[in-house]
Amino acid sequence: MLIAAYSCNKEANDDVDVSNSTFEAEASVYSDELEKSADAVTFNKDMNVNGPNGPNGMGCLPECATVSVDYPDGGTYPRVITIDYGEENCQVRPNLYKRGKIIITLTDSIINVGAQRLVTFDSFYINDNLVSGSRSLTNMGENEDSYITFDIDNDISIGNWTRQTTGSKIWIEGFDTMEFEDNIFLLTGSSSSTRPGGLVIDRTIIEALRVDRSCGYITEGIVSIQRGDEVSSIDFGDGSCDNLATIYRDGQEFEIELDGFRCRRRH
Repeated sequence: MLIAAYSCNKEANDDVDVSNSTFEAEASVYSDELEKSADAVTFNKDMNVNGPNGPNGMGCLPECATVSVDYPDGGTYPRVITIDYGEENCQVRPNLYKRGKIIITLTDSIINVGAQRLVTFDSFYINDNLVSGSRSLTNMGENEDSYITFDIDNDISIGNWTRQTTGSKIWIEGFDTMEFEDNIFLLTGSSSSTRPGGLVIDRTIIEALRVDRSCGYITEGIVSIQRGDEVSSIDFGDGSCDNLATIYRDGQEFEIELDGFRCRRRH
């Protein structure tokens, strides 16, 4: 069960409820961690030669994770890659653990236009929250700025909440190299999350989220959060690599740590 949002609300200020914003911050971090695992074994220029265990794949995963690859039709594609974090919690970074399997099906090398990646889960947990559903990514080719763009279509459940997401992932740096750590993406789009009791929270990215794979966190961008008439926002920063974001609600500011999701009101 996700409890960080409630403890953050209590620590921040008893008069201002920031639980929906901290829930969204936590959901964003978990979602990016799922994407990061899949990216580690799919966005590799030399994957056709070295496979997912090559230098660009396993170098971005913890030692407690293992990777295997299958070719169900006997050819190069479709390709099924399994990341197995084991049956015990595998520490990815402080306050972040995974166990179980992430299963990635590729129709073609993801760098090719029209290629699709489908991510599903087998008894997979992140911080003891069961993950189910699917995440789909489709290469749409270059946009008007000559950046490779991917369509995102996700429908997942994590613990006791569900989330449907549509949007775009824009590859702005690192496409022409064989490294993983120099990949930088911009994320746009919106999502709708349902929490226990039917509470619905709508999320819209109003300034693109910057994901720098050399950093373990979202480093830039603003997300608007709405539940009924209640509106707040999360600012992930100015591009610096840190574990901090800022919540704005009712004219007040709260700083939230993206490890542990602790927050405090700024004075």
